Amino acid sequence: GGEGGGWDKRSVWPVSASTHPDSSPSPPRQDDDTNFHMDFIVAASNLRAENYDIPPADRHKSKLIAGKIIPAIATTTAAVVGLVCLELYKIALGKTKLESFKNGFLNLALPFFGFSEPIAAPKHTYYDKEWTLWDRFEVTGVKPSGEEMTLKQFLDYFKNEHKLEITMLSQGVSMLYSFFMPAAKLKERIEQPMTEIVTKVSKKKIGKHVKALVFELCCNDESDEDVEVPYVRYTMR
Repeated sequence: GGEGGGWDKRSVWPVSASTHPDSSPSPPRQDDDTNFHMDFIVAASNLRAENYDIPPADRHKSKLIAGKIIPAIATTTAAVVGLVCLELYKIALGKTKLESFKNGFLNLALPFFGFSEPIAAPKHTYYDKEWTLWDRFEVTGVKPSGEEMTLKQFLDYFKNEHKLEITMLSQGVSMLYSFFMPAAKLKERIEQPMTEIVTKVSKKKIGKHVKALVFELCCNDESDEDVEVPYVRYTMR
């Protein structure tokens, strides 16, 4: 770990294929409570369930499920996992060139295996800034004092810092702001904190585990032309 107990990737990244010690797989055994296999399966599967709003499973249910999935993972799924791991090895070895990586296409019924080089993400520009779908605006929504950014402050931030006038602002399927919004509704929202607006419009509470929200923007530049911009990662905790 790094300073303060955090993870320091420099201690394990990158690795050398020539000096890395040989390793051998350990077959999963869910009937052995001393090897931590079930502990990992329960933790990892419930983390994935949380991400995708899947009901979590306790240790007993997870053990029952794990005991029945061998036929399912022995074919295509196992092949896909193997191909994914090959790409992860390249990342761990410090590969950065796009042509070093491969997309894989397979059909075990034929059988057919095909590989191709991935396509670079399309590039967009606004003003002299170039961006792709991997880029985003980082906005810290809460000040050190604990006070949260209001809608007005959010709009002003983009106008002053990025010279962009937000014409529409949404979060998921919820429209938080638009230039054609009725004056009464705008007056009600303009001084409200961003998370309060999200909660009211979506009619859903923000979970305590949620540390950031994703906002989508429609913007005009200084010449009043519509420009495509990255999404916003709004950090609130």
